[in-house]
Amino acid sequence: MSNGTSTSDESRDQNSTPSGGQNDRSSVQTSEPKGNSDEDEKPLSSDGDGQQFQVDDPLFSQREGIFQNKEMVRVGWVPDGNRIVGRDDYISTISSCLNDAVYGGAPNHISITGKTGTGKSLVSRYVTRRAVNASVDDIRIGHTYLDCSKSSTEVQVISTIGQQLNDEDIYDEDEEIVNMPDTGLPKDKFYKRLWQILDHYDSAIIILDEVDLLKTDHVLMSLAKAVESNDTSCQIGIIAISNQINFFDELNPRTKSAFQTQELNFDPYNANQIQEILRGRDDAFRDGVLTDDVIPLVAAFSAQEHGDARKAMRLFRTAGELADREESDVVEEDHVRRAQDALEKDRFRDFLQGTPTQMKAACLSIAAKSLYSRDDYIITGELYDAYQQITNAIDMDTIGIRRFRDILDEMQLSQVIETKEVNMGKGGGRHNSHRLLHNPEAILDIVMEDTRFRDISRSSLKRSA
Repeated sequence: MSNGTSTSDESRDQNSTPSGGQNDRSSVQTSEPKGNSDEDEKPLSSDGDGQQFQVDDPLFSQREGIFQNKEMVRVGWVPDGNRIVGRDDYISTISSCLNDAVYGGAPNHISITGKTGTGKSLVSRYVTRRAVNASVDDIRIGHTYLDCSKSSTEVQVISTIGQQLNDEDIYDEDEEIVNMPDTGLPKDKFYKRLWQILDHYDSAIIILDEVDLLKTDHVLMSLAKAVESNDTSCQIGIIAISNQINFFDELNPRTKSAFQTQELNFDPYNANQIQEILRGRDDAFRDGVLTDDVIPLVAAFSAQEHGDARKAMRLFRTAGELADREESDVVEEDHVRRAQDALEKDRFRDFLQGTPTQMKAACLSIAAKSLYSRDDYIITGELYDAYQQITNAIDMDTIGIRRFRDILDEMQLSQVIETKEVNMGKGGGRHNSHRLLHNPEAILDIVMEDTRFRDISRSSLKRSA
């Protein structure tokens, strides 16, 4: 079994199975089909951790497979320190902020920004785990991780934190356990119950991931001021994580006053670091199944998207799953390229689902310009010209350039495009220039799934570019 942990509340990949879990599969009873009663003749199968076990139904028997421990390449798996690449300075700073909690004191609050896949959540959870394990005798540290994209209201946050910390082991034998429901109480009652639970800890470290998706920042102020307001005796440290670099500057002034933090901004990984990260997980696969070009190619695709390690890991795993489904003996370049195409289309289809037709037309314009003009970055005016030709071709209303710029801003926030300011030289002024972060061919295919765009030919798109 490999080092590292993954927990369901911390992982974005909800279908993962904890790497240390070993269910007693022999105790599972099934009514049909019966299979052979002679256990010696049952086909052997193996789970994602490489555990061998017997099954009653030949439909689910399988060969040895590509993976030795698939858990290690799931998003949300927390490795040991020797597998964390290029983040030593961040680990040192965060551990310094949490140091006092190890001795029952007050940890410092931390605000972390950076693009997706730069290790913000992973490093925060890793250092928190180390702090909990290092706590001195009789010091009880609570720790919890919350994804604010899933629990975004104040009540949801308080309820989830309380439920995660509400371990039966924190109570005395004759003490009544606090009940923390999902709903059904006034907000102040939820807070009261959370304070009662926290009183059983000396310190608590609360990680709020994607904190910019909270409906209100009042919960940050309430948690940060809890000791000062005599709500609880537990010393609370908050690690708040956001992809938006300006989020913490825009907090409510009262919240900002209470929530004084150590600020950290995580830099993207470079291609070499991505390769090192992937090589640190290659024992997720069985020996010899990865061809030499797999890891460099996965890293190269990731480097095209500002060094997103999360996407690199997802691509690494998906390529292996594709090879596994095809019963290939190896994972090779072709599996990586086909997995990349499939993931690209899935991500972009998710982004476009439910978006207005104007957004699709804007996406089509930058996909056409990227594909046919061969320019890496395209200025706003050129994109708008291509957009106008597309809307005219399908007799669709054309929005003004100001609204078009707003759509480009939305695309940047959703990481469809990357935007930078360029100087066009004397008399040319300064302009925003945009680079597509997805495969333009995939975007053309997906946008044209919309019936309004099916009549646009590739030749007309080429002319618009």
